[in-house]
Amino acid sequence: MKILIVTQQRIPHTGGLSTHVEFLMSGLRGLGHRVELIQGGRTTPSKGSRLLRMATSLGNRDRYREKIMSAVIDRLGSLFRQQMEAFQPDVVHCHDVYASTAVAGALGERGIPFVDTVHGPALYEARMGLGDGYDCYYEFITRCEHRAFEVADRLIAVDSGQAGILTDDYGVDVGKIVVIYNCVDVELVRELATGGLDLSHVPDGPFFIVPRRLVEKTGVRYAIEAMQHVGHETHMVICGQGPLRSELETLAAQLGLAGRIHFLGPLSREKLMPLFAHSVAVIVPSVPASGVIEATSLAVTEAMAAGTVPVASGIGGLAELIDDGETGLLVPPADAQALGEALDRLVGDSGLRDQLVRDGTTKVETDYSTAAWLQRILDVYRQAGARE
Repeated sequence: MKILIVTQQRIPHTGGLSTHVEFLMSGLRGLGHRVELIQGGRTTPSKGSRLLRMATSLGNRDRYREKIMSAVIDRLGSLFRQQMEAFQPDVVHCHDVYASTAVAGALGERGIPFVDTVHGPALYEARMGLGDGYDCYYEFITRCEHRAFEVADRLIAVDSGQAGILTDDYGVDVGKIVVIYNCVDVELVRELATGGLDLSHVPDGPFFIVPRRLVEKTGVRYAIEAMQHVGHETHMVICGQGPLRSELETLAAQLGLAGRIHFLGPLSREKLMPLFAHSVAVIVPSVPASGVIEATSLAVTEAMAAGTVPVASGIGGLAELIDDGETGLLVPPADAQALGEALDRLVGDSGLRDQLVRDGTTKVETDYSTAAWLQRILDVYRQAGARE
């Protein structure tokens, strides 16, 4: 099968979407399929181009942002038309709404099966990041999402929450939607986890790891506050970057936790996985923000594969990935005390931790392995009409 994958994001980049696409391409090629990638983000608009768009927007940042994303879609559409003629794909698989809009506009009546994976609601994400004052841009995103979801032959939702948004907010026929949780390359994670541990990254004593971007929805502040409720002497390693870093460092200092909270910035998976394997637990303390609720988290399944315990907020896809008390622990979102008590319990109860690791290992091997995930996606391609 010839598969053309399209995204407006640059591959690779730090984030779950990039890992998802990389897994997909590598896995499909390993099964003998031909795979090509069209990606955005390769070039930054020139200063002259930016000034021209700002001028034609009459200095309105709302209109300017709309024009920028329109240009991104136009560029992707042009690249797609070129590649479509050269590659003659059996199926097109998009991974964000802007790529999907470009493909929807370029496909016309060609009859090539079109599959769209919905990783998260673009409109909600934009509102969370920008706030008020961007009504034109938000209307633009809404039009893009309606168009893309209408044209796609099949939609893959990465959790039930995303499927619900498709049906409730966009009126998508439930028959077009398939829920497929994100996978993890279990063997690769284990290989990386047994690699060299950078001792400069390891605190002296038991530690938890928080591998999250430092933005509101990831709830990192509640992980920091939770350390006030951990009675055992432990540390916390925060691996990620974002606009809230300075604020979170200040919070740790104000709480008297500066010596126990370690900010390492973003780390490669080669450096991150050994930290996972040596940690007491991997914490994913996400909170709802501007309507955005965490979808399935790669950090959760990687924790299981690396042989440690995922501890997460009991919301969205996180609650679907973890069986509370069996394969990990779930706590109420934005509840620092409950999170701290769960972490303290893990440190003090080695029997519980061993059981969670054992059952989590079985769960990830059975339900979230790359092989099973790839077969489900290939089934969706066939349902959409792709030729073998």
